[in-house]
Amino acid sequence: MFLWDEYQRVRISPEQPSRFRHAELMAMLSAFQAKHPESLEVTSLGKSVEGRDIKRLQIGTGPKRVLAWSQMHGNEPTHTAVLVDLLNFLLKEPTHPSALEILSQCTLVLIPMLNPDGAERNIRRNAQDIDVNRDALHLQSPEGRLLRQAVKDIRPQFALNLHNQRPSDMVGNSGQVAAVSLLVPPLDAEDTQTEQTIDAKKIAVSIMHAIEPTCQGMISRYPADFMPRCFGEWVQQQGVATVTLEAGGWSSVDASPLVQLHCVAVVRALEAIATDDFLHADPAEYDRLPRTGEHDLFGLLIQGVTLFNGRQSSPFVTDLGINFHTVEPVGQGVLEDLGDLSVTTGKEELDGKGLVCLPGRIVAGADVSPENLPDHEQVQQLLSQGVTSVIGRVDISSQSQLNALDKLRDSFDLPINIGFVAAMSATMPAKQLLERKAFALSKGVLGTIDSGIVAEWAHLLDLFQVPRIQEHDALENSTSAMSCREVSEQTARMAKRLELSRHGSIQLGAMADLVLIKQEALIEEDRTIDWSNLQQVLVGGNLVFKHGQLHATAGGTLLKGRLACS
Repeated sequence: MFLWDEYQRVRISPEQPSRFRHAELMAMLSAFQAKHPESLEVTSLGKSVEGRDIKRLQIGTGPKRVLAWSQMHGNEPTHTAVLVDLLNFLLKEPTHPSALEILSQCTLVLIPMLNPDGAERNIRRNAQDIDVNRDALHLQSPEGRLLRQAVKDIRPQFALNLHNQRPSDMVGNSGQVAAVSLLVPPLDAEDTQTEQTIDAKKIAVSIMHAIEPTCQGMISRYPADFMPRCFGEWVQQQGVATVTLEAGGWSSVDASPLVQLHCVAVVRALEAIATDDFLHADPAEYDRLPRTGEHDLFGLLIQGVTLFNGRQSSPFVTDLGINFHTVEPVGQGVLEDLGDLSVTTGKEELDGKGLVCLPGRIVAGADVSPENLPDHEQVQQLLSQGVTSVIGRVDISSQSQLNALDKLRDSFDLPINIGFVAAMSATMPAKQLLERKAFALSKGVLGTIDSGIVAEWAHLLDLFQVPRIQEHDALENSTSAMSCREVSEQTARMAKRLELSRHGSIQLGAMADLVLIKQEALIEEDRTIDWSNLQQVLVGGNLVFKHGQLHATAGGTLLKGRLACS
């Protein structure tokens, strides 16, 4: 049996699966094929909407035909990483007992990254905005048509439908995150049982037994009923024993071993099929699995805090549920829920009783530019005043500043958010000025200072909805002598002026830029804040300032305008 500790020696997938792109996958598959032409068959299944090649990989010579496909949702990358690691294992160690069984008893067909256009953008749907997994009947997506034709051509007896679910999903209401969720897609609304669906349940149980010691209490049954548009159901209806495998989250905020866990799961499933070992499993164990719960396990749960949300409402007591949707270089936390969240918990919890929560302040940084970012001492001073975002200026007259702005996109590691508006300190020819403004906008500047703009350019900026800011009230840099209400209102104004829709207030979908202050110092909302009572500051949900000291050196992000190029 393929063991947990054996995985690292065959791992070839990237450390961050969400960064795995089509070009890297194609290069990896070409290298596999060049090195192992006698063992691996690589052919083109067809093209995506935008013309990216979708590969079909075939390995093994056995009579049992197994099909596995990954990333039909472009933002679900875990199992594409699993499939390349699986392939590397089978090619690198063909005499390993597990590999030997699989290769001799199975013909394995893999379709990694079925939706490469979605993967390129890290979005769920394809380039037509179609959910490929809801296109099994109408077949309006080329990716869906290719998968359906592959099933007809291969005529598999077994199929693995590989996905990611939300990393915040829980096992029932246990408070444990679901690292693995299993689903045997139903044949119909009545969940009719056949030999194939019973075999699929047995394979699911084999997977559960293989990984349970590593993720005790973190396995659930995916809570999906019959969905006739979906490929899992359609493949099951073709008489193929089909198991959907969902990668979820992990029980801590540390880097999770999800790829490793699911690679072991997939190898075990294939080994159980190859040896017929799955036939000894009890399908009732699948039926007894707790379903994925209706409540989230949040990355961070703040309980019982008094909230000034920056949206003109009176302060109120609430819980805040924050989830982290990106993982590199530091996860950026988004407010997923608020209200009474006592039915759930978080991987980390923060007791907000006795604390007031304000939106992180957005202020102007008069001397901040791409070449002159705040240093450690300045950052600490800003955070001590509840500032989470600083807006500087990029001088488009300066080529060095434009170059520095470009480099910041790949090397930003400050604990606060930084954004820029475009200005200029010297005159230049009209064509050059327009080119430089266009370049700055493509690199993410939030707007432009409305001085020296001729009517034609102003019209062009308005056409593309670029914020134009008057010089005399360009950016507020209010003093620290402010009340809770003034902080909330000023922050909301700045966010609106710069069209920072995910900053400046505490609302669902907003970035978790939060300031926590002792409540006893703020009995009245119009009382001036004594910043010495500041307890914690979170930027993107990351604790960056605590009890008067800088707590982390990263956590912020480079703020970008609507015309930024990806």
